[in-house]
Amino acid sequence: MSSRRFVDLHTHSTASDGSCPPGELMRLADAERLAAVALTDHDTTGGLADARAAAGEFADLRFVAGVEVSALSPSGTMHIIGLGIDENSPAMRKLLADLLAARNERNPKIIAKLQAMGVAIEMADVLAARPASDLQPDKVVSRMHIAEALRRKGCAGSNDEVFERYIGKGAPAYVEKDRLPPPRIIDAIHQAGGLAVLAHPVQLLCTSVGRLERLIADLAACGMDGIEVYHSDHSPEQTRLYLELARRFDLGVTGGSDFHGAAKPKVRLGRPRVPLAAIGEKFEKLLLP
Repeated sequence: MSSRRFVDLHTHSTASDGSCPPGELMRLADAERLAAVALTDHDTTGGLADARAAAGEFADLRFVAGVEVSALSPSGTMHIIGLGIDENSPAMRKLLADLLAARNERNPKIIAKLQAMGVAIEMADVLAARPASDLQPDKVVSRMHIAEALRRKGCAGSNDEVFERYIGKGAPAYVEKDRLPPPRIIDAIHQAGGLAVLAHPVQLLCTSVGRLERLIADLAACGMDGIEVYHSDHSPEQTRLYLELARRFDLGVTGGSDFHGAAKPKVRLGRPRVPLAAIGEKFEKLLLP
């Protein structure tokens, strides 16, 4: 794969809560001289076709079709990434249709809570906060879009502040998101021909290494294929721990930035640097022409 040595297997576009259109994201990946990039939007594969077409313009950039799905977890937040999926798989389409329906029920509840707090906001304000390049009615509308609408109204100085004051977990307008059992998500990813990865394990908020080990053991028993060892939220010490756990449970190793563009300005595409050589053998097929 040419002389390119790094990959980013966790990115988001305007198809979910990123600020960069899928095609532009691929151009940024090529400018970063990445060997491979995966588009892993939340609960949608709507950006994959555009991203795949744009990536095809760059001979040395390998595109990996992906998705990121919220799962039920005993603590913190569990996301499972599917890599190398066929977005037209019936199992994947059913999974994402159920998740979209849940989002469409959740968002009005958040708006209602905000209105009860005296915040002047309507769903039209949220839809208007989506990037101009992404106005299709079937695309995911997320809390990031609600945050952007509130920021534009002057309710806070940043989207992070909106989450803290209004819509983040524990805030007054927070509404719990419907999450699916990990086995169902893993099975749908496998039926779609993909590999299932535990995303950013730091966000599980496990209170001990032993608890994290038990959780990963359970996921491995359900068919989980890998762990996102390298991530922009991970410290060097955490990265070493997750690498050891991947080896202990015979799981593949992946990594990515969790790039969202302007929505998460501190996160850069291709950072942390994830060497192509570090990706586990189970995932090598994704990175071959």
